[in-house]
Amino acid sequence: MLGYAGRILKVDLSSGSIESCETPERLARAFIGGRGLGAAFLYKEMPQGVDPLSEGNVLIFMTGPATGLPIPACARWEAVTKSPLTGMYLCSSVGGFFGARLKFAGFDGIILSGKSRSPVWLDVVDGEAELHDAGEIWGLNTEETEISIQRKLKDKRVSVASIGPAGENLVKFASVQVDMRSGGRSGSLGRGGVGAVMGSKRIKAIAVRGRGKIEVADEEGLNSLARELRKELKLDEVGTPWLVDEINEAGMFPTYNFQRGTFEGSRRINAKAMRKFVKRHTACHACSISCGKTTVVVGGRYDGSIVDGPDYETIWSFGPQCGVDQFEAIVSANMWCDLYGLDTISTGNVIGFAMECYERGLLSEKDTGGLELKFGNHEVAVGLVRKIAFREGLGDLLAEGTLVAAKRIGRGAESFAIQVKGMELPAYDPRGAWGMALGYATACRGGCHLKAWTIGDEVVARRYERFSTEGKAKLVMDFQNLRAVEDSFGLCVMGRKVIGKEELARIWAITSGWNVSVSELMRIGERIYDLERLLAVRDGISREDDTLPPRILKDPLPNLDGSTIGEENFEKMLDEYYALRGWDRQGRPTREKTQELVDLLET
Repeated sequence: MLGYAGRILKVDLSSGSIESCETPERLARAFIGGRGLGAAFLYKEMPQGVDPLSEGNVLIFMTGPATGLPIPACARWEAVTKSPLTGMYLCSSVGGFFGARLKFAGFDGIILSGKSRSPVWLDVVDGEAELHDAGEIWGLNTEETEISIQRKLKDKRVSVASIGPAGENLVKFASVQVDMRSGGRSGSLGRGGVGAVMGSKRIKAIAVRGRGKIEVADEEGLNSLARELRKELKLDEVGTPWLVDEINEAGMFPTYNFQRGTFEGSRRINAKAMRKFVKRHTACHACSISCGKTTVVVGGRYDGSIVDGPDYETIWSFGPQCGVDQFEAIVSANMWCDLYGLDTISTGNVIGFAMECYERGLLSEKDTGGLELKFGNHEVAVGLVRKIAFREGLGDLLAEGTLVAAKRIGRGAESFAIQVKGMELPAYDPRGAWGMALGYATACRGGCHLKAWTIGDEVVARRYERFSTEGKAKLVMDFQNLRAVEDSFGLCVMGRKVIGKEELARIWAITSGWNVSVSELMRIGERIYDLERLLAVRDGISREDDTLPPRILKDPLPNLDGSTIGEENFEKMLDEYYALRGWDRQGRPTREKTQELVDLLET
């Protein structure tokens, strides 16, 4: 299989057995790799109805056919599992060097099953793998873990994916941190609690290294394409923080737990404000964009805080969501989230939710352990990161996620718990762009912006009227299908402006020798999304789950006229979306679609 490593590593943590099998060509042709192939393996390997934190859950790391190639913006890979935060299908992607080095080590993916009796870590190198005792590193933060493993292996170029205390303590939105000490772009398998799944399986880290080469069908064509793309995909001086001004000016920058859509302190946390803290640019494997930013705080309350970031979502989650306009505090919160292993979006979201509960009198100082949990209190916001990671005091409740916390607090708190299917919403208030409302509600993993980022069409380029249902169902569906293909190849969103559908088809032909049309590629994207929905339906997801919090659906944004979505408009979009997808009124793939997928997977 050209373009692929050709092997899948299977690790049974209960027995300690390790074996490998061939990457199935038929499934690779049908689901590409990465997210799509991961979903296919999850359907085949994981029984129906398992508890996400039980040994019955399966955790899959999967690369794509573009991962590891000398093409910019193609370093990403996927984790696929069942989420402890949402109780349903989860995919989460990250860049860095880990995916490339996994393929260099001879494997397209790793499938982890079972549960170890004691903490372990996995070493993967040049076609071999071995489990090691992790007793000495259990309890360390992610950076300490990576340093320890690199010292044990006497190799600073080893890529490490590890969990911190949050994953060990089964925080429902614990992350897996990757390449913390690589010298390049570090990253997070952030959303949905992949870190908690690793913690439940008692696996602290996975280290990968290899000297192998990825054989491709057309070496000269690959090098030519790589040169072309590097000319167009050049250094990004700003990264994603450019969105701070854009979204704030559009009036949909969620502030004070989505109570407002503009933040008066935005100029103190935007890309311009960030520049004075940035010391260097960082990049993923073979990427010329270098969108990562090493940010350092010198002096003051947060002296010594250093992080690869913060990206736009993190600036929002610990900024406007919590009413904080101190950039240094945001950097510090980001750093501790990475060290403890926490998703910054969910962490900042749940803290902002708790602040509103406190200001409404639903949480007392007794509940908070004496903390004055008011919007704008940056010291409390940063301090709560540790409490959540270690489940201390109020942190134990917030570690369950916004939806569970709201149910336990009661007294109307659920109406302003800003999540979909249990996953906290990110940094775009969908009342300012109705396509995002449908995108959040129907995202394959819960409240996610990445699966249908309609902002580019509704707000930036203004190709669609943003306060309208017109054309939004097709816009969202097309985005979702394309993103399924991109995630399955290993493409980063930063490369999307240059690497489109035609380029992806060209990459597959150059690497694997498999020639497909753009329309065939998009049919694969639809197939992947249907499979992910089938996995969700298997876990009980239906139309009643494809919805939005009452605040988002029923209340207007005070700064935007006509911004109320309303149930009638939302249901209209949802009906149209289901019809376009060929799903029934409950959001289930038809019997014919289901049978086609099952036949393909069971062959």
